[in-house]
Amino acid sequence: MRRTIFALAMCAAAVIAMGAPATAYGKPAAGDRISLFSPPTSFAANSPFYIEHGFACELGDRDCLVEQFAKGDFDLYLDGTLQASTPDVGVTDGILRKLHLTNYPSGLPAGTYTFVGIWTIDRGTLLLTMTATITFD
Repeated sequence: MRRTIFALAMCAAAVIAMGAPATAYGKPAAGDRISLFSPPTSFAANSPFYIEHGFACELGDRDCLVEQFAKGDFDLYLDGTLQASTPDVGVTDGILRKLHLTNYPSGLPAGTYTFVGIWTIDRGTLLLTMTATITFD
């Protein structure tokens, strides 16, 4: 446990001291963001968009860093199929973020789709599930 805390503290300190590399945070995103917390009911078909969710902790919040940042994960499903995502990690304004970015650079064809986001901690313990059904037209 102490090693985990020490390793997280060292990683956070390194990111702060050196700045986040361009390839590790703020990855390019396609089009507009769709949030599972406040999704639109409709979206333009074939228009680029992205979904990005995960975990965020204040740098001084040791419990959050150990429990959520180190052990947290996010998976996105589209109509029951797990979507590939890119880790997007960095520090801004004293907040360490570990997000998962899924880009849809060509959007989706016309139709109704269901997105399910699943946040887990500690290798699979369910924390939160959000579902959004969106009509692309």
